[in-house]
Amino acid sequence: MWYDAKEIAKYVITVCFTKNILISNLQLQKMLYFLWIEYWKKKKRKLFVEEFCAWQLGPVIPEVYYEYCSYAGRAIAEYYETSIAEDDKKMLYSIILKYAYYSASKLVDMTHKKGGAWDSVYQDGKGNRNVIPFELIIAKEAV
Repeated sequence: MWYDAKEIAKYVITVCFTKNILISNLQLQKMLYFLWIEYWKKKKRKLFVEEFCAWQLGPVIPEVYYEYCSYAGRAIAEYYETSIAEDDKKMLYSIILKYAYYSASKLVDMTHKKGGAWDSVYQDGKGNRNVIPFELIIAKEAV
């Protein structure tokens, strides 16, 4: 079983909102990436199946990006009810708090590590907007 990436995004936004943590769409995108990786490491299954694409500022789930792009660089301050299982909520909550206090630029730097999945696909812009295969994410980031 996996979730819809938009549902996970809503949970991230809600956790940040309830903890008074400002989160932009850019930060949300990076947090989804790290959530996916950490979830895979712990559960050995995909958190969601929507694919990440290698955009200039790092991995992006286009469907989620376009859902929140109207916020531009402003904080997304919303509260949502979600249908995520309680045990998964607990695990995701701790992962969210692990990354939520990082600045957008720090999160971007973390996703841009040399030899990482994003870097392997983006290739100095040649792979701009190409899909980052989950197998590559697992091999480069979730070992």
